[in-house]
Amino acid sequence: MKSFVIVILFLVLAVIFSQFNVALKDNSLIVRYVQPFFYDVLETGLEVIPGSEPTSSNSDFSIAGNVLTETAELRQVIDGDTIDVFLNGGVERIRYIAANTPEFGEACYQQASLANRRLVEGRVLTLESDETDRDPNGRLLRYVYADGVLVERQLIADGFAEVVRYRSDDNYYDEFKALEEVAADQGLGCHLTGIFDDGSFTR
Repeated sequence: MKSFVIVILFLVLAVIFSQFNVALKDNSLIVRYVQPFFYDVLETGLEVIPGSEPTSSNSDFSIAGNVLTETAELRQVIDGDTIDVFLNGGVERIRYIAANTPEFGEACYQQASLANRRLVEGRVLTLESDETDRDPNGRLLRYVYADGVLVERQLIADGFAEVVRYRSDDNYYDEFKALEEVAADQGLGCHLTGIFDDGSFTR
């Protein structure tokens, strides 16, 4: 009798799980916490990834539409538009979305890196996604808030970053472009060096 009951329960659970998977593939459910050992959130919706590590207890996240926000802790500043953070039990390299700063060896590299450091060090960091999850180098692409201040916005407004559009990641593109024009007209930050006039879109 017990074996019969177990078989019935197994069949019922199989049907429920099958219907749940269909709903996930259709993106017809808004899922906040779904077995973090097996599910990970991607930029295009939800995808099943076997073997994913669980979200650590010190990393809060939420989903609004297709936008993912997570809380992270700064590990180190790499340059003007890149940082390393502790996230989900490991270290992730974060590349800022839409903000492009001078590379090592270029004019204004140190100033832009210092401006970034001043914005993020000692702050609570919140990461916000757009359409693309990672760049070709494996870095997470995120908008970064430091104590509520959008870092990309501030770097662009102060003239330490130029605006670039990566694929369809354009949630703040128009706003950023307007801020960039003002910073350029006023000769703020790195604009005086002419570094942003070289036509580069890959910096």
